[in-house]
Amino acid sequence: MEESLYNFYNLFVNSNLLEDLYQEELLSPLTWTAIGIAFVVAFAFYIWPLNKVSFSGMGHWLLMMGISALSMFVISLVTLYQKAGQEIPRDESDLEQGNLFDEGVSVFLSYSFTMALLTAVIFFIISLILKNFSKNAKHRPMLWPSK
Repeated sequence: MEESLYNFYNLFVNSNLLEDLYQEELLSPLTWTAIGIAFVVAFAFYIWPLNKVSFSGMGHWLLMMGISALSMFVISLVTLYQKAGQEIPRDESDLEQGNLFDEGVSVFLSYSFTMALLTAVIFFIISLILKNFSKNAKHRPMLWPSK
């Protein structure tokens, strides 16, 4: 699974950072975290505890999507900074190659933003699945497809 995620992320993530994430085996956990956050927030909106008539508007749905994306942005950024702080050498035998996760702030921010967008897309897909289980938010994010 790690290799297929590597090929997917290779389309839009910095190759040096992607190599570091692959070497530290962080691609799968961060992807599962994105899926989990999107599912938990969508579950809270459509099933319980926020499934109320007063909280079923499009603005609230966008707020929940933003919360899931922002949560993943913060989690991935903190994870990258923690790994950068550990100063793990790229090669134990040749210390002149530098450390893992030494790409810099702009690469970390772009990766975190990418993960936030991915979480928003996953939230949208999960919303299309869970909206049929809701009594109050059947028409969020859109009327189609509903029962």
